[in-house]
Amino acid sequence: MPEGPELHLASRFVNAMCAGRVFTGSPVKSEVNWKNPEVSFEAKAYTISAVSRGKEVQMSLNPVEEGKKKKGKVLESLKIVFRFGMSGMFRFTPASELPKHAHLMFHTTDKPPMVLSFVDVRRFGKWEVGGGWQKDRGPCIILEYQEFRANVLSRLSDAAFNRPICEVLLNQKYFNGVGNYLRAEVLYRLGIPPFVSARSVLEPLAKAEELVAQNGVKGVKVKTEQPDLLELCNKLALEVVSLGATTYNHSPDSESSHDAFLRWLQCYYNSDMRTLVDHNGRSIWFKGEAGPLAPKGGKTRGTNKKMEAAVKKRKSTNKVDQAETVKKVKVEVKTETSKGSKSKKTPKRNASLRAKHPSTKVGTGTPKSTTVGRTRSKSAQAPAKNTPARPRRTTKATAKTPHQPLPKRASTRRGGQKARK
Repeated sequence: MPEGPELHLASRFVNAMCAGRVFTGSPVKSEVNWKNPEVSFEAKAYTISAVSRGKEVQMSLNPVEEGKKKKGKVLESLKIVFRFGMSGMFRFTPASELPKHAHLMFHTTDKPPMVLSFVDVRRFGKWEVGGGWQKDRGPCIILEYQEFRANVLSRLSDAAFNRPICEVLLNQKYFNGVGNYLRAEVLYRLGIPPFVSARSVLEPLAKAEELVAQNGVKGVKVKTEQPDLLELCNKLALEVVSLGATTYNHSPDSESSHDAFLRWLQCYYNSDMRTLVDHNGRSIWFKGEAGPLAPKGGKTRGTNKKMEAAVKKRKSTNKVDQAETVKKVKVEVKTETSKGSKSKKTPKRNASLRAKHPSTKVGTGTPKSTTVGRTRSKSAQAPAKNTPARPRRTTKATAKTPHQPLPKRASTRRGGQKARK
């Protein structure tokens, strides 16, 4: 799922592609996207700009001077807020090369015309017309760091902080912009178990803030060897932004920056790490102990093997040697397979059966109807279709005719034997 850095990069992409360009006509929505609303905009000509905040991007459609007045009305800018869901992104292409999963398109006046498209393969993305930022989201970890820090430390009494720290990090009410890979990297680099109480991790930071506030006039500051959890959320997000592309928003033109991101990952999708499914059904990567609040049962989820392989591959700095190694392994496997097929021997089981039944052929050429030991084939079990039915077995009672009475049964008692004598 795209996180804060991806949406910030998306807003930068929109501003870079739309700078100096004029758009015309109402945005066009795809027919298959029935969940999101239509976007009607009356301006004949307008410009586009964008800004991000956490996991949201706000796009502004700004009428140019010539198209502001229409029938005595002054047109105002239209705001559209995008949330990317699992696979949302923006693409800028010629009108003749529209992406397959483009769901909202803005056409330019260029010749040939260009199109800015909101692309979403899995269709979990949403947009709201005329809306602002979501009210229940906290300050952005990238652009509003001081507000973000104050919002978290001032609300540690909330019940949400009783939960494990790995789950609270995904709560956008406090950590707007943190997602699955950022939380894994933050906790791993600080050596914090994922399933410890969030309050126990953050309370020392609040006490340090109080100490700074009390001695702020004298210039006393609390210095630490490494950044704390809140600082690292901001720092790592900015590092990803500086890389330029991640797993969620890379394109063939940005392969080098995408490779850099895969090398940057230390914990997420690393096969050497442990994984657990948290109480919200999300997988967390970590090293060492899980913590006292880990879910009972310790369920794990199958990882994305392609992603793991890509991370492992990109961390190798010498790709030429790696390619040569792969070729050598393939050649060795191929030669071993060919040798094994030539020198294939009869299994020991068949040899033992030959010793017991010398007249029976056992092996790959054994017919299906042959029975060995207790084994019976289907042909031996079922009678032939043309074979006459077996006669019914009769008893003595059924063999006698009705007019021939059966002989009386002799008594087995001693008294009866004496009476007959």
